Amino acid sequence: MTSFFDFQAELNARKAAARRPRASSDVASASPVAGEAPLSVSQLTAQIDKVLKAGLPAVLHVRGEVSNFKFHTASGHAYFTLKDPDACINCVMFKTDFSRVKFQPGDGMELLVTGRVSVYAQRGSYQFYVSRMEPLGQGALELAFRQLCEKLEAEGLFAQERKKPIPLFPNRIALVTSRQTAALQDMLKVLRRFPWLNLVLYHVPVQGDGAAIQIAQAIRDLHEHGRGLGIDLIILGRGGGSLEDLWPFNEEVVARAMVACDIPIITGIGHEIDVSIADLVADHHAHTPTEAAQGATTRWRTAVDDVDALSSRLGNALRSRVQEARSSLVNIERHEFFRRPTDIVEELRQRLDDLQQGMDLALEDQVSDARHKLSTLALRLAECTPRHLLARKLQQLAAAEIRLQQHHPRQLLALKTQQVDAMQARLDLAVRSRLGQTRSRLELLDRHLNAVGPQQVLARGYTITTFKKGGVILRSKSQVKGGERLITHVVDGEVESIAEDPDQPTLF
Repeated sequence: MTSFFDFQAELNARKAAARRPRASSDVASASPVAGEAPLSVSQLTAQIDKVLKAGLPAVLHVRGEVSNFKFHTASGHAYFTLKDPDACINCVMFKTDFSRVKFQPGDGMELLVTGRVSVYAQRGSYQFYVSRMEPLGQGALELAFRQLCEKLEAEGLFAQERKKPIPLFPNRIALVTSRQTAALQDMLKVLRRFPWLNLVLYHVPVQGDGAAIQIAQAIRDLHEHGRGLGIDLIILGRGGGSLEDLWPFNEEVVARAMVACDIPIITGIGHEIDVSIADLVADHHAHTPTEAAQGATTRWRTAVDDVDALSSRLGNALRSRVQEARSSLVNIERHEFFRRPTDIVEELRQRLDDLQQGMDLALEDQVSDARHKLSTLALRLAECTPRHLLARKLQQLAAAEIRLQQHHPRQLLALKTQQVDAMQARLDLAVRSRLGQTRSRLELLDRHLNAVGPQQVLARGYTITTFKKGGVILRSKSQVKGGERLITHVVDGEVESIAEDPDQPTLF
């Protein structure tokens, strides 16, 4: 089979031969043979496609830099250009192939692509149909892991303040793992040391296609129904393996299901050196499944010692309280009240005497105040006799008469008459002043009008010429036509004239 480079050399040779001048016989032979039908564009394109497929291997590996990467949302196809410093080629990757790409391609990324070359007949161009792509310099899964980490970290999914606290004494624990894994046995080996724990196994595949979807669905199911089942904690576990084996725990769907779950999650995935996105999102990250089970039962392992310590502290506290109570009782027994109770009675009697004496003094003060108020009321009552009332009313009547005289209508009328006279005088003065100002201004305007009016201009020897018809003022020679009647205004009258036509020959 001819290689691509041999095929390209052959095409260049044919082009060079075509550019050389040919003899007339060659030209004649190049003309179509009588009866030979010309090719259609579709037929020519099909032959070019056949030549390309015959001259190139069925599968090609090409490296280059990505440019103009576009993802068509409706179809799911990816379109981009692969280039190097000297050339470029259009590439397309269909939805079924692009769905298997773990990382997100972008402009400027250097890729190693695998596919075939074919002609796109609708545009009359050739393009590279990509079936697989790998980033150069790092693996596809490593690049996808880094891209997803950057995305989720920017959204705050790895933030410590978002994570839920692990319950100290979980009673029912859900294990999300596969029942055929050694990781399950490792976790059970730790958890069975505490027979009072209730364990629930949610079986899911932990590797392979579709495993991430089932793991995420298990977490969502526990989120919806776990509280009703009394589940306090979830352990997501898997044993060690390659990056490809652990990849379901690096899927975005698993990370978002873990974030949305309201039950705390502990992860124990792979070995100590393995760190997955699920570990970064989890509320607590253990390096192995065994460590995850140990982390869930940390407080249970020390529960007996804790109970013993609390029991000892409680006993010491009770003994201390009993000792304090005994000391208080002894102090009460030694109190003076119990030794000399009659002294308390005598003291209370003395206090009663003091209170009685104070009450007597207070009663005397109240009687004195009552007598004083009674004498004051007697004086006020004496003042309220008819004689006193009549004298007070006469005084009020005299005062009212004086006020009435001051407000009599005659007084008000005289006052208002004075005010009207004063206002009339001010009005007359204002009118005379305003009339004088207006007369002075009118005389000034008349003098100014006489100074600048047309009559004054005529008196100085000037004239004003207007057209007899319409009365328009003549301002330019170009306005005048032969035979038009003109009126010339002078100071003492008007002179009518007829304009002559300069082009009209004179008779004399």
